Amino acid sequence: MMDQYLAFEIASSLTTQIACVVAVTFALRRWVDDSQGNCRLWTICFLVIIGMLFSGLSLPHRRLFDFPFQVNRSTMSTFLIWKSRLAVTLLSIWGVGVLLTLLMKTTQLLRLVSFLRNRCHAIDMNQLFADLDLACVDDPQLSVLISAEINGPFCWQLHRPVIVLPEQLMAHDKSTVRNVVLHELEHLQTQHPMQHFLQGVCSVLFWFHPAVRLAAKEAELTREFLCDEAVSNSIGSFSRYLQTLATVAEFSRNPSCTQVTRGTLGFGDSKSSLIRRSDRLVKLATASSKLTQWRAGRWRSSIASVGLVIAALLIHQVWLPTNVLASSRSQWSPWPSWTANALHQADIQVRDFEAFDERVQLHEWLCDEH
Repeated sequence: MMDQYLAFEIASSLTTQIACVVAVTFALRRWVDDSQGNCRLWTICFLVIIGMLFSGLSLPHRRLFDFPFQVNRSTMSTFLIWKSRLAVTLLSIWGVGVLLTLLMKTTQLLRLVSFLRNRCHAIDMNQLFADLDLACVDDPQLSVLISAEINGPFCWQLHRPVIVLPEQLMAHDKSTVRNVVLHELEHLQTQHPMQHFLQGVCSVLFWFHPAVRLAAKEAELTREFLCDEAVSNSIGSFSRYLQTLATVAEFSRNPSCTQVTRGTLGFGDSKSSLIRRSDRLVKLATASSKLTQWRAGRWRSSIASVGLVIAALLIHQVWLPTNVLASSRSQWSPWPSWTANALHQADIQVRDFEAFDERVQLHEWLCDEH
């Protein structure tokens, strides 16, 4: 059973649960203060959000609290009528929003594919890596493209990884180009495209949720922190990498550099993020003991990852008592119809109705009111 009352209960509870999970992730992120650990936390956060949605729509949930108000028949009938209208309206707005967001993402994808095919040209990757003194990448599907129509480098992966470099970047010194390529390779090697995909799924399903938008923005910045640190450590100089960031910041003054790279892992999509990345590198460069910090970050990261999963499981047990028709005779909601039907096909009988269906009484109340 999935009527509008149960749907409203699930939707309102999931919205609250997601806000709590994102808040916990932010708190743990501050405690860990390690870019690799923070990337893992955001990946777990997005996986948890998707898992909570799947669980809410396919499994029954425990009702710890009853509807908090005792109201008379007239008030209850009026409340149910308006709640039904509100639920249908909100679900309709959510559905339209999901379709529009999907349409926007699809349009961006088609524009990007067209851009890569028609407005970029491939270069000899092995020759480029040899010129930059980089080791060959053991990925035969990787390709490097050049375009004169972008100012910011980026990488992207759907089924094949690709790095796109602006033509004007190639005129810069070898060190700058090398650092940019290393940064994009780090994105691909640490599976950031997959993390970006999970983030995109959450952004489409919960397009209206400010916590999800905030989480997406912070996750993008954390991925950049990780790649910045990896490249700085590999070249052994924070100052030289900061010069690369300054060069890309000059590119980013032209707003056209962010028009094509939407939906990709851009090197410098905004000036504010470049400033925060530079500040973090300066902070790391002046840290008293990098080894001690790294070790502390490793064990804190492990504890935080486990803590986030446990916190999410506890948060997912709290469902808002918004359903006035929920039976007080059962502490569990009915099974949603689609999973209940699947189990019935396997001769597993589950309850897909309220333990005491008060809608019969509701019908009588409404008749009495008239």
